[in-house]
Amino acid sequence: MIKRGLFLLIAALFMNGQVIAAEPAEPSNLQCLVIGQEADPAKGRLLLKQAMEAWHHGKKSEAVDLYESAIIADHSILRHEDHGLAMALLEKYRDPARANNMTTLCRRGFFENILVGNLESSIKFYEEAAAIATDTREQQLAHDEAERLREQLSYINEWQQGISRAARLNRERDLAAYLQKSKINELENQIEDNSFELEELKERLAYLQKQEKETLEEMYSSVRSAARYRRQYYYPGAYQTGTPDPSAATFPEGNWGTDSSPNQGQVANPYAGQPNTGVSSDAALNRFYVYRGRARRQQDQLDQIRAEISGLHRRIAQLEKATGNLRKKASDEAVR
Repeated sequence: MIKRGLFLLIAALFMNGQVIAAEPAEPSNLQCLVIGQEADPAKGRLLLKQAMEAWHHGKKSEAVDLYESAIIADHSILRHEDHGLAMALLEKYRDPARANNMTTLCRRGFFENILVGNLESSIKFYEEAAAIATDTREQQLAHDEAERLREQLSYINEWQQGISRAARLNRERDLAAYLQKSKINELENQIEDNSFELEELKERLAYLQKQEKETLEEMYSSVRSAARYRRQYYYPGAYQTGTPDPSAATFPEGNWGTDSSPNQGQVANPYAGQPNTGVSSDAALNRFYVYRGRARRQQDQLDQIRAEISGLHRRIAQLEKATGNLRKKASDEAVR
């Protein structure tokens, strides 16, 4: 009796345990919840390992199916290197021959978003899934996911527009700085070129001024010589009034042709101390022609020198003014 009673008690307790124990939850059949819903990392890692082995052995179809099962078990395996399995899985759902049922649409929406970031296509497939859903909860899940991704897409578009605006402003600022720097460099190069030209012009001017002085002195000497022999031709051997005075140490320079230089000063008398007797008429006339021609050539040379000097003065004034304007422009550009 004791044994029978004990058996009945154990049986009662066992039966009561079955009654008291909670029924295990049935897995959800919602197609838009299958991605990672199992939350089983161990199973996910095991399936991923099997998928990789099949993939490396050339079993593409089996590897893709195992990889998809691994994602369903635990979507965190997506952070691991897939060696091309992810794209192969996406191509599986992109196959035009595949029926667009609820499972295909939801999974393709998920993979388009997660694997390649194609939010536009992902939103489209979730919307199509919501349109064909027969279960209210599935319809709401697909609709909510489409709205969530649409908000992300809107944010991304705004962010990209902001980046584009910032990049455009940076390019415009960089271009303006480049153009400003280029303009300043160009102005500085022009200033430098003008400085070199001014230096050369001033050297040329100093040389011509020296030539002018020497040519002027030579011309006056030729004029005096011509005048002297002209008078000796008419009055050979006699000292005439108006001829150079041999007893004077200096006398003022005279004018010849169009010369109107205001800088004519006292010059030494080349005839000082010479006798008053002159040469013969024929010799005096010949010497007159020689000195007269020489004086005219020297006058032409002097005119050319003075014309070039005038041009140099004008050019130097222009360059100095232009250089001043360039320096002002360069300074204005630098302070912008």
